Order: sequence, then C-alpha cells, then structure tokens
Amino acid sequence: MKHRVTITLDPDLLEAVDRAPGDNRSEKIEQLLQEALAGRGHARWVAELRAFYHAGVEPADRAEDVEWQRLAAEAFDRSD
Repeated sequence: MKHRVTITLDPDLLEAVDRAPGDNRSEKIEQLLQEALAGRGHARWVAELRAFYHAGVEPADRAEDVEWQRLAAEAFDRSD
C-alpha cells in the first residue's frame, strides 16, 4: 500500500522531475528515488570493496607476493 506525501521542491528540480519518463509526477519521483537509492547502495558497495582491497597489506605478505612474481617470471623465461 502506498502512502500519500507532500513535498516542496525547487523549481529547477521540479522541471527535472517533469522531464523524467513516467505517466505522472508521483510515478516519476518514485522511480527517481528508487534509482538514486540503488545507486547509493552500489557506490557504497564499491567503496567498501576498494577499501578491502587497498587495506594495508602486511609487509610479509607483500614480500611473499613479490617472491611469487619473481618465481613466475623466471619460470616463464625458461626455455626447457
């Protein structure tokens, strides 16, 4: 069940709402809000994912990664 609400908007924002696809302002605002909330959720997810992957890696782990890269490069360069 939907609830009726009243909002006050800046004239420029109302013009943008009127340009959005939809049959009426209520439908347009509902769709725009859903898209904005989904976009915020996605942006938050991306930010958290970036933070996880860019978190400080322990020096020992970083050294191990460098060693594995060196070994892989050596194996790739071998001709036997």
